[in-house]
Amino acid sequence: MSKKSKEKPSKAEKAAKEAVKPKAAKEVAKPKEGELPDYIKNKIWLNIYPKDVPKEATIPTDKAIPDLMDAAAEKDPNFVNIIFYGREITRKVFKDRIDRLCTAFQQKLGIKKGDKIAIYLPNCPDFITAYFAGLKAGATLTCISPLFVPREVAYQIKDSGAQTIVTMDLFYPRITADEVKNVIKLKNIVLMNLFGNPPNVPESKEKGIYHIENLIKDTPPNVTKVKIDPMKDIAVIQYTGGTTGLPKGALLTHYNLVANAHQIKGSTEAMEKRFKEDKIKSISILPWYHIYGQTCEIVTGTILNSTAVLFADFNPQLVCEAINKYRPWLFLGVSALLIALMNHPKAQETDFTCLKYMNMGAAPTPDEVAKQWKKLSGWPLSEGYGLTETSPVTHTRQAVLFGEKLGSIGPPIPNTLAAIVDPETNKFLPIGEMGELVINGPQVMQGYWNKPEETKKVFFEAGGYKWLKTGDLAKMDKEGFFYIVDRTKDIIKYKGHSVYPREIEEVMFEHPAVLEGAVIGIPDPEAGENIKAFIVLKPDYKGKITEEEMKNWIKERVAAYKYPRYVEFIDALPKTNVGKVLRRVLREQDAAKKKK
Repeated sequence: MSKKSKEKPSKAEKAAKEAVKPKAAKEVAKPKEGELPDYIKNKIWLNIYPKDVPKEATIPTDKAIPDLMDAAAEKDPNFVNIIFYGREITRKVFKDRIDRLCTAFQQKLGIKKGDKIAIYLPNCPDFITAYFAGLKAGATLTCISPLFVPREVAYQIKDSGAQTIVTMDLFYPRITADEVKNVIKLKNIVLMNLFGNPPNVPESKEKGIYHIENLIKDTPPNVTKVKIDPMKDIAVIQYTGGTTGLPKGALLTHYNLVANAHQIKGSTEAMEKRFKEDKIKSISILPWYHIYGQTCEIVTGTILNSTAVLFADFNPQLVCEAINKYRPWLFLGVSALLIALMNHPKAQETDFTCLKYMNMGAAPTPDEVAKQWKKLSGWPLSEGYGLTETSPVTHTRQAVLFGEKLGSIGPPIPNTLAAIVDPETNKFLPIGEMGELVINGPQVMQGYWNKPEETKKVFFEAGGYKWLKTGDLAKMDKEGFFYIVDRTKDIIKYKGHSVYPREIEEVMFEHPAVLEGAVIGIPDPEAGENIKAFIVLKPDYKGKITEEEMKNWIKERVAAYKYPRYVEFIDALPKTNVGKVLRRVLREQDAAKKKK
């Protein structure tokens, strides 16, 4: 045992343990014997962990997110972090740019600890620079989707309280549109140009408009060190996708994100060794405004030797060309992008065999898509699960480590408890029964920004632990593998029967004509709700199959009460920017059509 390990634990270390252990008796009444099922007490899922995957992650409690980049740059300054359209950027370059921009934030823009900075950019090197510089200055970040229109931008800036925004010149008209100007007033606007040219909007200190390159070039790296408490200080106000209403801002501390990065570090290193790779080489297309991209690529990339081939947006042809050129072995994505990639003409001349680890998240992946990927690449598809509220990862099933369990999101990651409860009573359910998935762990958010009532709705205490209700229906098998069934709000009640959209969608994907599909419930005076399927056909099948034929094909493969009574072919499904199908929008669009 080292000398350091014999020392008394710090306050931060004690607080970290509280995130995964029962709370003190003064906070929560001592649980009655048997209140928690044995599968939780014994963490039965740890029995399926391979020997080379750590069952517990060592999580530093005194490290803020910027500390990770500082340590990485000091360890290997010439390591290439990013390849952006052929341009290689090392840790040393990032470190210098981050420190210069942080100093400019502090000395020229007057940013202090606790101030809010909005990052409204596509994936690009300056996203990383602004991300770490803002956090190093002690600011709290909120990242805005580059697809947002002015009304959506205004909502997030106003709700978060951001007064500084880092964006690109092409987005300048959006943040100066009436829908934004009439709602909020920005103190600082920092502009960049994606192609390295001077922004087409002139600088003006009077108007608070700055060019990021000039701030970096003209400011020496003299950062004023800010004391950050990783356990308490909010790093990111991360907005939910808004699949069920207006987006809410999840409050994620530095510790939440640092913890999640270390929780997935061990299994990633185990795969690296099994694949006999000396570093991680990946394709990076996950949107970084989303927590999936921030944690799994930006933050985790600082604690692993990771080189990412980065794209500003998803272009299947360019991605295929990069796979052939760079031969990456890791690819994090979502099923919608994978479907588009596999069906692109360029895929026929792309050698996908290098992609040993293709992991899907954000939305369930149909089994048929997984089978197609294995046929194309020779490697099984992996799948994970998480939420904005959990920084985001809670489960991962890396196929090379845990086997091919199609439909399973895998076991909980280290330092994470997961359970199934009755959605109404929060009573824990036994193995095999379906209910709502609930989570406890160091990656779980502190709550929703300025929404105490919404926060109360998603948390409950039991067995000495604080549990987050995910809103997802799930079940766990006797080995400890979890399966997502559907969103609780998406269940269709047809004549008293519960119909799960995902089950019908899995069947739809087995038809060779189906590119994408979604199932919703629509109001029906006799049945309560009826079942309707929206289907996007593959180009070769358009005009060659009718909606009635598709309905009858599904009818033959499911119980009589489950088949869609209505089928509609559409050109595209409405989705969030990370690929989740917006069933709410489909319901609204369908209702609007009937009113006409």
